[in-house]
Amino acid sequence: MKLKALNRSHIERAAAIINVQGIPKNYVWSQYYVVVMGKEYPFRHLVKTAFELANGEQLQFQSNESYRGYVENELGFEFRYYEGGYNFFTKEELEFYSSIVNTDYRKSNPAHQYYGQKLYPIIAKAKYWAEQILIEGFRLRQDGNWLNGHVARIKPYFWPRIYSGEDNDVFFNIDVNGSDEFIGYKLDGYFETTKALPNYKIKLLEEYKTLINWEWPKISFDQLEEYNWERLISESREYVKKYLPHHNHLKKLLSKESKIARITWNTSGWVKPSGLTGKSTNTSFENEHGFGHEEWLFDGDKVIDGYKYGFLEPIHKFRSKYEAQIYDLMLFTRDAESNKCFWVVNLKDVEVLLPEESEKILAHYKKEGWYDEMKADLYNLNLDSNQLDTWIKEGAEQLFNVKFKASQLNEIPAELIPVLNDNEIPSNRYTLMDLTARIQEKIEVGVKTGFSFEGSGSEEADLGTKSKRTGRKREIELELKHNILQTKFLKYLQMKYGKAIVKRECTAYGASRIDVTRKTDTGYIFYEIKTYNSLRTSIREGIGQLLEYSLYPNVNEAECIVLVSHVAPSDEVRNYLNHLKNFIKLPFSYIHFDIEEEEIILEI
Repeated sequence: MKLKALNRSHIERAAAIINVQGIPKNYVWSQYYVVVMGKEYPFRHLVKTAFELANGEQLQFQSNESYRGYVENELGFEFRYYEGGYNFFTKEELEFYSSIVNTDYRKSNPAHQYYGQKLYPIIAKAKYWAEQILIEGFRLRQDGNWLNGHVARIKPYFWPRIYSGEDNDVFFNIDVNGSDEFIGYKLDGYFETTKALPNYKIKLLEEYKTLINWEWPKISFDQLEEYNWERLISESREYVKKYLPHHNHLKKLLSKESKIARITWNTSGWVKPSGLTGKSTNTSFENEHGFGHEEWLFDGDKVIDGYKYGFLEPIHKFRSKYEAQIYDLMLFTRDAESNKCFWVVNLKDVEVLLPEESEKILAHYKKEGWYDEMKADLYNLNLDSNQLDTWIKEGAEQLFNVKFKASQLNEIPAELIPVLNDNEIPSNRYTLMDLTARIQEKIEVGVKTGFSFEGSGSEEADLGTKSKRTGRKREIELELKHNILQTKFLKYLQMKYGKAIVKRECTAYGASRIDVTRKTDTGYIFYEIKTYNSLRTSIREGIGQLLEYSLYPNVNEAECIVLVSHVAPSDEVRNYLNHLKNFIKLPFSYIHFDIEEEEIILEI
């Protein structure tokens, strides 16, 4: 046998050499490791090195039971088997990495001669670890270099990644960090590398990290004795399983584009159809039947699990191309009577539905009676309600093809914003079109524009020579939500103050009815409930009514007037409410009442 010339001393001296020189790349993989003085060494490289010490010759051989038996039984060394071909990370190899991390490498320096061979095992083990958490549909990108690309300096960490689709946004990565002395794993994104995402996408990632309390498990080098491959791989796989839905959502979110989309003209705030007025005069469904299927797009009475489902014609035309994608959509509309276009709202994170989700939503609408309400809306306008039934014969996706967070309904501007330059919109067709950052910024500035005498208005007195004013859309209050809120708020006050002193629909001057009235020891409190999508509209409509109920014609019936809504005020609206109270010097307050929780969330 070739190994007969070896004794224990040769093996021990070979181990000492490997401690200094490391392991050549071709010998790193080894299922069998020999334990020498408490440390593990790959069998083939250890024996090859020992043979050179004994005979001065290189040994070419393959690992087999006979050779392993000689080293184990004749020389008395313990063997350990690793099916994957790599022993676990050792404290010694990681401490060496940490000692040279971020230092300059010079090939001519004898002290640097074996840097590569001492780092190869770490690189190979990191790759092996990443391979063990690889799941279907993902690919591995190895990190095989131990020097930074542009400077000959030892890298601070190795981070092989697994990714799906294009490797340009988010991924799972393994992290062996010599600079901070830990190994870890995480869902990550390209923040600082040459592949760094644009700033607005990095902001999305940062916001999402905060939203979900994004975890980054780290195991310090000192803790590695508590781990082995089985535990490390098991915990890593559980992490990937837990964060896979977040990964998939982020892939959609970060791949989204900003587009312009046209919706049919509507004068009822797209809460329900408004009839033929302003509809397209071109040959089209809306021209023939008097409505478009997106006219219920902002109906806040019909919300499912926090999402509003609806229809967009530009998506309908090429649905299979867009399905499962996410877009930011700047909606615009065109009034056929004035031939003017208006910006409506910039909807964020609009997701295009798959057909199976559309079917579930249609079934829910029918179960709740909402589908029949939609048909009734058409009937009340003398439009053919059977057109809805005809439309969905080819599938529910004909009526429901998008969804977005329903909370955005409360942020829709009360005013339509005129499109001042027709060139801002590439086409009036119902297709998705690119939205430039310049136009988007211009629209956002327009929404925030305050009073201006010098820069707006007209000196012309003859309105008959001017186009019809169509900038304001008629807001529609959500009747179902109003009824639910009134009922629950009434019960809330009765539970708190007593049933006998809280009533609904008390009369005011002119046979008006006050939503809720509470009797106190010193007088009465009037509560007016408003459930418009826009809190500004609720304030605009509600305060006038409360003042009339309390003061008309020259009385003072209420010691306090209160507006109640389901909408949480933004910081801007909150400041406005406080400013309003201080300015008018009236005993007025606003209550945000949560319908689901049946409690007051905020009172201003």
